[in-house]
Amino acid sequence: MVEKIDRYSNYLYRALLLLIIVFISSDIFLTIELSGATIRFSYILFFVLFIFWIIYASITKNYAIPVDKTYLPLILFCFVSCLSSLNSPFPLKSLIYSLWTIFYALTIVFLVWFSRNNRLDNLDWMLKVYFYSYFAISIIGFYQFLLPFIIGEKTPFIRQWWQKYTLARINIFSYEPSYFATYMLMGFFIWFILWIRKSDFINYKGITVIATGLIIFLSSSRIGWIGIALIIGYGFIELIGYWSINKKLTKQKAIFFISLIVLIIFGISLLLIMINNPERFKFVFEGTGLFDTSEHSYAERSERTIQTFKVFLDKPINILIGVGPGGAGAYMVNNPEKFEMYVEGFENLWATEPNNLIAELLASVGIVGFIFFLWFIVIIFKRLWSLYKNNNLVEKYRIICLAMFWSLAIELIILQFNQNYLRPYMWLHIGISIALANTLEHFLRIKDPLIYISYEKK
Repeated sequence: MVEKIDRYSNYLYRALLLLIIVFISSDIFLTIELSGATIRFSYILFFVLFIFWIIYASITKNYAIPVDKTYLPLILFCFVSCLSSLNSPFPLKSLIYSLWTIFYALTIVFLVWFSRNNRLDNLDWMLKVYFYSYFAISIIGFYQFLLPFIIGEKTPFIRQWWQKYTLARINIFSYEPSYFATYMLMGFFIWFILWIRKSDFINYKGITVIATGLIIFLSSSRIGWIGIALIIGYGFIELIGYWSINKKLTKQKAIFFISLIVLIIFGISLLLIMINNPERFKFVFEGTGLFDTSEHSYAERSERTIQTFKVFLDKPINILIGVGPGGAGAYMVNNPEKFEMYVEGFENLWATEPNNLIAELLASVGIVGFIFFLWFIVIIFKRLWSLYKNNNLVEKYRIICLAMFWSLAIELIILQFNQNYLRPYMWLHIGISIALANTLEHFLRIKDPLIYISYEKK
């Protein structure tokens, strides 16, 4: 009886996780707006999943939850987040955001528990679904790019146009192209590393690298373009490093190298064409202040970052525990003379929200919360890198650990210029990374032959 419950409950978990992973970046599709807060489809699915998990535990009496090194700093971070809500101009809003942080923490606990079941089957399934989801979203992106040429303004979900009702800026289900690109960069980097390292864990690596990279390029997000340049630069450096050690390149790595050179030349040529024809490509630089264009995008983000740091430094208690998650914008509006922010209505506070990860964390949870978050992130990076360098671990998982390491790194870098630390896809990536590390460490400890290579056998 218990075995049957285990089997069918696992099917249910997988079905729910599949939907959650596919729709994790959805901001405008299957969402509910509630007093300025967005209730996403993925949140509802996670809530349903937690209910079934509790029912499963009560029926099977299986209350065992694997312990993880990240739980302590994560719990402390959640505690400071709730505590800082008491210092928020809008305590209810900050408390709701704090509950979201706790929600993400519970998600991590579930993903670790789920991955440790069924030996490595659940982990492999989750990783493959997560990786392939980026390919699926890319396909939807191509449809969104092509549909305006057929049905024009009736194309759903498009928020911005380069040429109205003809040439769309791709955003799929995200608020805008930059949000979409920030999400897709993680997937592009994962697939890029799996491709350049010739991973045998997953198929269609080359076509997915092209699809994810091209869809980010077509989104016309400058943040996305910068991210692609950084990732291609990483690949170039890795191949140079391989050549310096081995004094030669394999046929496949030579193809990679030539491909990267071609991409670099293409990127530089395109940039030079744009610079030499500023009037023709003026729309690309709109918002940057370059070539006599408006500087609203750059200026607004810079100003918000500076103002957010000012909120952090405004009072000793702000420096210590912050003004609560989502409280920085409200704090500015409550002090209009000091911050020169004038907004009417709770639902319009989004225009004052910070978009720099470090500034937002400091203003939201203070130096105490920032230290706990930094502790939490450092543990993740350290474990992924340690597993990648562990010669006892089979190569396919070592490459995956490297891919998850660098994709999280690029996300945290890009979040210094756009969005905030409560983005659900960042926490999903963190949760899968922790589940990966926890599961691999467990099976390495017991020397499971599926992943463990003894020195005698090598």
